[in-house]
Amino acid sequence: MSAGCPAFGLWPLLAANPHTPPELIRTLIGCESPGLRAVAAASPAAPPDLIAELGRDIDVAVRHQAAANMACPPAALLRLGGDSDERVRAAVAANLATPADTAGVLADDAADSVRAAAAGHPGCPRPRLLALASDGKQRVRHCLLQNPGAPPAALEAAYRPDDFICRLFIAGNTAASSARLERLAGDAQPAIRLAVARNRLTPPIVLGSLALDTDETVRAAALRHPRTPQYLVTDAAGSPDEVVRRAAAGNPLCVPERLLALAADAAPSVRLAAAGNPGLSVVAAFTLAGDADGAVRAGLGGNRSAPLPVLTALAADGDDRVRRRVARNDRTGPLLLRQLADDADPRVRAGVAGHPSASALDHRRLLADHAAPVREALALGSRHEDVLVALATLGARPG
Repeated sequence: MSAGCPAFGLWPLLAANPHTPPELIRTLIGCESPGLRAVAAASPAAPPDLIAELGRDIDVAVRHQAAANMACPPAALLRLGGDSDERVRAAVAANLATPADTAGVLADDAADSVRAAAAGHPGCPRPRLLALASDGKQRVRHCLLQNPGAPPAALEAAYRPDDFICRLFIAGNTAASSARLERLAGDAQPAIRLAVARNRLTPPIVLGSLALDTDETVRAAALRHPRTPQYLVTDAAGSPDEVVRRAAAGNPLCVPERLLALAADAAPSVRLAAAGNPGLSVVAAFTLAGDADGAVRAGLGGNRSAPLPVLTALAADGDDRVRRRVARNDRTGPLLLRQLADDADPRVRAGVAGHPSASALDHRRLLADHAAPVREALALGSRHEDVLVALATLGARPG
């Protein structure tokens, strides 16, 4: 390792933090360790000129990370698209920041892996996607069938009805036509019907039929979907089947009266699903805050829509799992985080260390905490420059 080059320590986490000062990332560029240079090339905090420079690195792993970085400038991506290593070219083809014309060039690459990556790129020019739909390599067509930006004509051209994987991929693609999803909703394979039930844009009429599916898992997935007709969710909330009630309890469209009843359900799995529902009323939330099952209270503690008074009560819960979830909840405010920063459980303190709303004062205090989870969470999640600079000076590994 060259003189002045930092030890690995917390650097992979610091580099993964988009708030790390760019000048800290620059200190890695001259390191003899290709691992540290790769860490710098992959960093969301790395400035574009640094990524471009690392894109010329002698080590292929470093160039690969530079090619995959969303902040890599267009000119550097174009150059890396001509790299001698197909892994680098494939990373360029898969990078969502890659310009359409560069992705189009890579769609003609000799390597299957590169054409497959280009086939999955939403910005790849439509004529190139139509050509890739007839590619002789199955993996290329499979990647195209997962592309949410693919035109319907390309999806249909790449589709092979007798290929299970083709059916599975198009069933989960939000670009699939309503007619195709409707046909796949009647597929003989439950896994295909399940993929349709989980597709974010499956039409309500299709979800309605899947909510009555003979397969329990498919039925539950459809009943959890926010586009499923509300009357079906309401009916499911009163079902004698625990799996069906659990699905209804997790659906944000579940009506408040039904959700309140589900919050007091005899089955812990149903109450746990209700605890994570963003549509919980204040009454239902307080009901669940007093649940005898710690897992249910922990589920409520992680609910980003939970009322603040409920989170305050849960922050004093005797179960470590509950306080950990509250400490990681984006809705938890600075005052409550300050209280949790002194918690006896290091994983609770780690939640505060990585929380975007924690104050600079609390993060500075946690710098003195030697628990590995706390140091690591600070490195990965702190937004305070002085804290990150202080962590960069720690040469030893955390803990």
